[in-house]
Amino acid sequence: MQPRNSRTRTIIGICMLIFTITAFHARAQTLGEVHRMHKAKLQNLKEDTLMADRLYDYAADLNELDNDTALILIDRALAISQRLGDRRRTGLMYEGRASILLAKGLLDSSISAYGKALEYHVPEKNFYRVGTAWTGIGNAFMQKGMLDTAAQAYFRGLEAYRQAGDSIRMAHAYNGLAITFSQMEQLEKSLEYLKKADALYVLARDTSNHVKMLINMGDKFTRIDRADDALTVFREAVRVSDLGKYQFGRFYSRVAMGDLYATKKPYPDSALLYLREAEAISKGFNLPQLFISSMQETFGLAFYESGKFTMARDYLLRAEAGLLDVGHVPTLMQHYLLLTKVNVNLGLKDASINTLASYVRFRDSLQKTDVTTKVNELETKYRTLEKDKSLADQQLSITKKDLELRKKSQQLVLLGGGLMLVLALAGGAYFHFRQKQQLQQQHWQLMQKESELAVAQASMEGEEKERARIARNLHDGAGSILSGVKLYLNSLENQYSELTKSAAYRNTLGLLNEAVTEIRDTSHNLMPRLLFEEGLDAAAGAYCEKLGRNNSLAFEYQATGEPRRFHPRFELMVYRMLQELLGNAIKHAEATQVLVQLEFNEDGLGMTVEDDGKGIDASKGDAGIGMFSLKSRAAAFRGTMDVDSSAQGTSVHFDFPSSSLTARMHATSDEAPAG
Repeated sequence: MQPRNSRTRTIIGICMLIFTITAFHARAQTLGEVHRMHKAKLQNLKEDTLMADRLYDYAADLNELDNDTALILIDRALAISQRLGDRRRTGLMYEGRASILLAKGLLDSSISAYGKALEYHVPEKNFYRVGTAWTGIGNAFMQKGMLDTAAQAYFRGLEAYRQAGDSIRMAHAYNGLAITFSQMEQLEKSLEYLKKADALYVLARDTSNHVKMLINMGDKFTRIDRADDALTVFREAVRVSDLGKYQFGRFYSRVAMGDLYATKKPYPDSALLYLREAEAISKGFNLPQLFISSMQETFGLAFYESGKFTMARDYLLRAEAGLLDVGHVPTLMQHYLLLTKVNVNLGLKDASINTLASYVRFRDSLQKTDVTTKVNELETKYRTLEKDKSLADQQLSITKKDLELRKKSQQLVLLGGGLMLVLALAGGAYFHFRQKQQLQQQHWQLMQKESELAVAQASMEGEEKERARIARNLHDGAGSILSGVKLYLNSLENQYSELTKSAAYRNTLGLLNEAVTEIRDTSHNLMPRLLFEEGLDAAAGAYCEKLGRNNSLAFEYQATGEPRRFHPRFELMVYRMLQELLGNAIKHAEATQVLVQLEFNEDGLGMTVEDDGKGIDASKGDAGIGMFSLKSRAAAFRGTMDVDSSAQGTSVHFDFPSSSLTARMHATSDEAPAG
């Protein structure tokens, strides 16, 4: 079930990026109602400010129903405003144009248009419209995947709304921040901002944006496995959008319900019921292709869950063109993986091979993209360090000149003084010189120590990167291939029932299952995802529990103090040290009981590993090398290590003070290891 959940969360999440707040606030009407109402208002009007305003309103109501026509209308209104020299309206029309371009997925053009709008809004000190433009820019950068830039834009939008005294419009920026945190996988924080935004939209009786917030909240609840909460808000979204005749909301709230019933609450019949309603609603107005593809992809999953593989394949193939146009690689990976499973169940050998090849191609593309991103990040950091070095060189030059000036001044004073003053100054200078020598010596020793620590840390980082690479290759390479082989073997049972009676076939399946399990366990050990998601306390406890299930030793885990998060690199280093110590206890100590303690306190972190084994044999070189390696790792973060070993057992204790840990963190990257 997990791969399917991952797939649907990807496609729904990408749609949520488009499902953002825009400058326009469309009223709940059908396409025909919009045309009839606005065409009547435009009759017999001159090309003046009144016509420009009515064209803007017309485009606003069409934005989510027919954005091609909306763009034509807003461009006409923009031309009128420019001809009249009306700066306020010109800025407004650029903003409306940017909003439509955003809905069409033309992101760079949208950002450019929002920038033009700011050229008019800022000199006018129109803080409300400045906030709206910055929020739109945040939406565009969000869809481009530039999350830091998007967050900065949203915060600028919030500040502008505060200056305008418009608390309701702050909800737009809150929503943008919610989606930003969602993309960063900080889902609880995302929910906080969504609730703030929704409360303001409800207060303003803004039906369309209230429905969008409900769907966004349902998406987050689904992703953190709170399916009942997700079901509650999705049902409310259906009710509110039906009551307000909000067509977009009526459509997408049902797609979301279908997605939920096809994944977290696997009731395929209920999923298909909501999806058919969404399909009927979609025929009443024009929708961006990505939303249609989202519905078709969810149809494919629901039919797959219900065992109707022919129908599943039909809808997945319909969705394919739209997904390729969007080009979101993780979504395409999961799409082709699901399509491969469908083809295998239908016995379509050639089609299965082709779709599996597409899956592998997009998977490899994603890995290359990840590598490129890391290289760009490293290049940026290098340029920053280079700039910092240049500034430091300039400061050093200034300091030297200042010292030279002071030296000349001192010489003048010495020449004008008496012999006793000269001797006193000479004595003081000698003392100062000796003191300076001592300080330089201490500084040199500190630099040597820092260099040694940096080398040790770089070595550990290189080791972890190699672990991450091997883990990805195992999981995505050998693991995917073996899973594909397993699918084919399972499909053969449906075609040749006599295979199930073959001992060789059953043994082959058993060995294959063991291989898949072994690869998965090895991949997880190499790159512990639980550590990065929940921290040392959860990861250490889970690791001890796992070892206790798989070994004859009794493992006990204890945590004192309030567990908290540290820098990802530090947590990973401590976790690797724990793995090494427990591995030694299993292989060499001949122990029956092992105790692991983590001590979280304001002064830092302590870790103790005790066993009742035979102790460390100092005569064996391996033990000394292992302990030296552990001590070096601890020293890389200025930690201390104490070992107490006898024939009754061994106790190893580490202390990492907060002050030293913080100092080391400032010298390292803020990025967690890949994986």
